[in-house]
Amino acid sequence: MPEISDGGIGSLLRHAVRALPPPLRRRLQALRRQRATPLADLLPLSLPESMHIDPSNACNFRCAFCPTGDDELLRSVQRPAGHMDFDLYRRIIDQIAVMARQTGRTLSILHLYKDGEPLLNKRLPEMAAYAKRAGVADLVGTTTNASLLTEDAAGRLIDSGIDQVRISVIHVGSERYKELTRTWADYEKVRTNVGFLYAEKKRRKSHMHVLTKINDTALTDEERERFRADFSGICDDLRFDSLMGWSLSDVKDFTLGVEVATGMDGATALRERRVCPEPFSRLAVNFDGQVSVCCVDWSFGTVVGDLRRESVTDVWNGERLRRFRLAHLRGRRGDIPACANCQYITGEQAHRTLDQHAERLLALYDLPKS
Repeated sequence: MPEISDGGIGSLLRHAVRALPPPLRRRLQALRRQRATPLADLLPLSLPESMHIDPSNACNFRCAFCPTGDDELLRSVQRPAGHMDFDLYRRIIDQIAVMARQTGRTLSILHLYKDGEPLLNKRLPEMAAYAKRAGVADLVGTTTNASLLTEDAAGRLIDSGIDQVRISVIHVGSERYKELTRTWADYEKVRTNVGFLYAEKKRRKSHMHVLTKINDTALTDEERERFRADFSGICDDLRFDSLMGWSLSDVKDFTLGVEVATGMDGATALRERRVCPEPFSRLAVNFDGQVSVCCVDWSFGTVVGDLRRESVTDVWNGERLRRFRLAHLRGRRGDIPACANCQYITGEQAHRTLDQHAERLLALYDLPKS
């Protein structure tokens, strides 16, 4: 089956859906997930479905459930730290634009975040604006803990034309905020910042979608209701996410002992899988230009290229990523340390399951180079 790209039409439809009342919007989104085209029918893709580009892998929080919050863990894998250089970022976007023209497709989503707090990179709004002008994605978004979402930062984000800002709320009280983040103890400041962003985007008649989400760190019914009450009037949508077992889940319990029954979206039932769909559909660019196979590779253990020396096309169609895909298709995911005990794969949506298509895909990806 040929690749399907909804381009600008898809973007307009998404904005139309966002304008619906929340219950109807969530119902339509659930139906869309259920009826999504199987990923296997679209492979091989000439352009990733989506990409993450990390503006900064530093963070001002030290969240107990996040690898970036564990300095000792980061030292054990010798992970570098820093902010993405803007000239490097522009080259990457320009390369994606070339791929889009050549393939007649665009990314469905460009996520401007990965391992850290994006607003630590002062040029985040410029990054969003550059991607929007280049037209490389149907939707450009970012995720922030909102502690640095000052009035100035909010205004610059709105002016950038960014499509979505996702707010990660850690808890619904300052005491638990401090316990979980180990740095921040001002829940009301987060609410104030989100409230200003939402009010300002409404005042400016911006199309920007504000999604506020909270990880279920064993929230009580009262805490869940407080989250709804505190944010329902200052965002476009609310969501409860599950804690996620990251890559290398054997080295640390990122779920904090909480019994997790769904994927990170808080809705998809967990199931065991042999083949991960990420290498076949997405890419994640670290702050320094190194390319990981997926966004949960916090340890840089799945690096398949370096955009300081290669192009996005070179990496996407390159031998290192091809060998990575073949390892998964041949049932050798366990041979890759960063993938062997990753729990993220168990929460992938049903239409992205590739296990039953492994033999057919093996024939597609195991062809000798011409």
